[in-house]
Amino acid sequence: MKRILLFLAFGTLLACFDAVRGVTVSAPGGAGHALLFRDHVLLKKDFKDFPSTALTFEAWVSSSDFCHAGTIMSYAKDSKSTDDSQRIADFNHFVIFDPRNLLACHDFKYIDLRPDPKNESCHASFWNVSKSESTAKYVERDGRWHHLAVTWSTQDAGLTKIHWDGLLVASAYTHKTNPLDPGGAFMLGAEQDCFGGCTDPSQGFYGGMDEVRLWKVVRSQDDIIKHMRWASGLENHADLSAYWKFNDPDSDNGQFRRHLVAKDSSGKGNDLSLLSSPGRMDAEISSGGNSMRTGYLNFKNNLALNKNMKAMPERSFTIEFWARSKNLDKDKPDMQQKFAQIFSYASQHAQDVQGGPDFMDDAIRIERYLEDFSPRLSDSKATSTRGAISVHINSNEHTDSTRAQNWIDFDAQWLDDNWHHVALSWNYDDGVTRLYIDGQSKTPFWKNAGGILDDKPASQGGVDPSLAPRTTRSQAGSLVLGQDQDCPGGCFSPSNSYNGDLAVLRIWDRVLSSDDIKRNMLRERPDSESGLVALYIFDAEGVKDAASGEPVALDRTANKNHLELRSNSPQWVYSYAPLVKPDGTPVDPPAAGAAGHAMKLHDQQVLILPNFQDFPSDAITVEFWMQSIDTCRPGVPFSYAHGHYEKEDNSFLIFNYNSFGVSVMEDEGTLSDHLSGVSATDGNWHHVAVTWQSSTGEVILYLDSREVWRVKRGQGKKIPSGGTLVIGREQDCQGGCFDSASGAAGKVSVVEDQEYGPQDFFGLIEEMRIWKVVRTPEQIRQGMVADDGRATGGFDKPGIDKDHPDLVAYWDFNAGTGYTVKDVTNHGHDLIASQKPIWEVVRWLSTCGNGVVEGAEECDNGDTKDGDGCSSTCKVEAGWTCSGNPSVCTKAGSGGGSTPTPAPTPTPGPAPRPAPQPAPSDAGSGGSSGGRSRGGSVAAAILVPLFVLVLGGVAFAYRGAVYEQFPQVESAVTAVQAAMGGILKKPGSRYQALSLDPEELDISPEFLSPTPARPPGSSGPYSPLPNFGNGQA
Repeated sequence: MKRILLFLAFGTLLACFDAVRGVTVSAPGGAGHALLFRDHVLLKKDFKDFPSTALTFEAWVSSSDFCHAGTIMSYAKDSKSTDDSQRIADFNHFVIFDPRNLLACHDFKYIDLRPDPKNESCHASFWNVSKSESTAKYVERDGRWHHLAVTWSTQDAGLTKIHWDGLLVASAYTHKTNPLDPGGAFMLGAEQDCFGGCTDPSQGFYGGMDEVRLWKVVRSQDDIIKHMRWASGLENHADLSAYWKFNDPDSDNGQFRRHLVAKDSSGKGNDLSLLSSPGRMDAEISSGGNSMRTGYLNFKNNLALNKNMKAMPERSFTIEFWARSKNLDKDKPDMQQKFAQIFSYASQHAQDVQGGPDFMDDAIRIERYLEDFSPRLSDSKATSTRGAISVHINSNEHTDSTRAQNWIDFDAQWLDDNWHHVALSWNYDDGVTRLYIDGQSKTPFWKNAGGILDDKPASQGGVDPSLAPRTTRSQAGSLVLGQDQDCPGGCFSPSNSYNGDLAVLRIWDRVLSSDDIKRNMLRERPDSESGLVALYIFDAEGVKDAASGEPVALDRTANKNHLELRSNSPQWVYSYAPLVKPDGTPVDPPAAGAAGHAMKLHDQQVLILPNFQDFPSDAITVEFWMQSIDTCRPGVPFSYAHGHYEKEDNSFLIFNYNSFGVSVMEDEGTLSDHLSGVSATDGNWHHVAVTWQSSTGEVILYLDSREVWRVKRGQGKKIPSGGTLVIGREQDCQGGCFDSASGAAGKVSVVEDQEYGPQDFFGLIEEMRIWKVVRTPEQIRQGMVADDGRATGGFDKPGIDKDHPDLVAYWDFNAGTGYTVKDVTNHGHDLIASQKPIWEVVRWLSTCGNGVVEGAEECDNGDTKDGDGCSSTCKVEAGWTCSGNPSVCTKAGSGGGSTPTPAPTPTPGPAPRPAPQPAPSDAGSGGSSGGRSRGGSVAAAILVPLFVLVLGGVAFAYRGAVYEQFPQVESAVTAVQAAMGGILKKPGSRYQALSLDPEELDISPEFLSPTPARPPGSSGPYSPLPNFGNGQA
């Protein structure tokens, strides 16, 4: 009995120490944050104090992207020249281009030209000095960080130097000595082919960027080397024009907060905005002698988004809007943009589809052609495609299934920059698709109907207007205006953006007649709203600021499908740039929270488990979280092999994260169903799950708990046990023969013999599980939610029960160190890293305003307002007390009256936990009984806690040994921690956490819920926007 009491006492002490010490919220390290780019741009126009006669540009960069000639920085002046060559040189006023072989160029028409017999290009200037094609490489297979420094001045014949980690590696006498003009457009992440835009997707930067400094002097090599690793000390330097540290979220104290600006630390005020939402304006729109005064949105590399539309048309529909965009010169093609994406709705088929993808990124897409593709037509001279409108219906062009491709082009001849009314209708029964411009029907001249191409000039009557008859789309999906989504609600590219205006957008679930369209064109509200499922009027009442401060376009119908107005911005991530403290020692790394770590995978790593016993044979579910920006390779997350090439090397294979596919016992499907058309490489965290049942052969792919693909694979077959599992590489023989580029770790297949080319996974992976059953959709959703910290374990213990009887293996990647990834099920299926692993901390932050007290929060009443007892940062305000989930706050002296603030109604958060309780008062507990007694009490009050503290310190220091010798203590600690969890949470303590990156916290309704920096998964119950719950008309 005494021993049990001792166990409990020891356990209580350890629980107290662990709870007080417990840091379950993640935190940045000494390098702070960085920005992760995936063909994103940051733009500052009218940069008035840009360096003129000399400059130094510095940045830390991390990239493993070998297939894009990415642009680090470009500076363009607003050219008024009518000469094309001069205009191009003006847009290339200063460019730092291609980290695979870096060039720094001022006023060159050609940055890289091959062949270049006249030595006209910027590249030739560097070659003339070094006689080498190579300059400096900043791209590494493992994404290692490198310091980049470029200097230039008008002196010494425009001498330009490139430094790599402080070392001079290339120089050029460019003879470009004109000063740089002030007031230009400065861009990070892409190259400008027109002032402030016209970016080329092949020239976008893919990787991390940190500590960007722009100097108005040429820094010496000594200065560059001395200061390149400084984490602090250069702020407000007199020679700086701008200094972006990207550490804006550092001071958030474990809470998610939206940071829409990267502050300039030079003191010059050159902040960079991460949010460039469509601007709202008013216009008089006229047509046929009539007019309408209304509001409109101006789009320029930004978008309007709702990831969780509801009540969209499942069958027939009509979409109509007013649009105005740039004039198209028939004789002068656009330098970069080929298409302008106006309307994109992505969803799944409403009915099961075998032999094709369930997910349709182009369930409905409307785009304008900016280029002439008529040479591809049978009669290339009959019809020009420039100014045509292309319509995609229930289509996915990112799959091998030709049946999934359905598009039709109309001879719209939209060439001017005037307002035009665009109306599109589609009939479910016969597939007849009609386009009206200003009420006039247009003729289709080119189409692809289920893989069957047809074209006929509009002047000869055009093609049959029927497209995808009797196919359906889900009423729940993702709507984007101004961009094309290649994955649900994401995977955007600036090169596909719509640059123009939109007004009065209406979506109907029926086909409108020509008369209906003409009659209501110049009305904001139609004369009948029967069948109207969405209405956006972009006037002052239709565009409001949400609680977050960001603009939202309101849906005037009862469906309240409001649109977030935003841009496609890079993401905040923890920085691992190798910076130093003032004393020269390395800065501290990021600190892990309850979500622990993820592992960075690349082709220099092999994460392997040979002789995998008990691998599921006739039913399996594999699920994991991943983050990647690799749009080049068909990366393989999961490869289980039991034999040599074409003999069970693909026993169970999940491949190609740019268009997922699954192989079971060598069955990869046919050409028509080989790939899903679903990707997960947009830089966001995604939950991926794949199930397979031998008896039916049914494979189901889930992305963020949504079913997106269903096919047949390996029906009736059994997967043998004892094979080799490799995470992140594709095996063509058991344990090797990887489909990788030359120089990758391990035995690599000859590249020429690789059927699909290198298939290595580049990115982060974590929380991977293998089940011996087919998990149901609800179970998959619950597992994803549990990983998000929104289940029973809450933010303290994200993840699922490791002792579940159906679990075969569970790797949570939480060790954060070492070469072994433990199987936490204790089944012994540990993964071994063959090379030195790279562990990264998962951002895990609390969400103030979600109605759940978590992390460092003292209260959370469901909003972020001050003055109601719980502040905008979830701290209890002076004179108030708060308790509960959501918090109910009471003002002192108010006679017991409380001031509750209703919480929003997002997807379910974690189970309520005890709120912090005020310490009990000693008042009225009796007086002193005499001097000795009082003195003894004082001594006891000092000595006993001191003894307990010392004992507890020893117990805490050796708690591992205690747990090993006395496992009952560990159980007692766990129980006590659970019971005392609410009591031990102290105001200001960094306790637990969870949140979503700014780029992930979508204002679209369902995504207002608490979600982690690994992000939203499944669609849950719909909830309205804060402040707009009742809609505003």
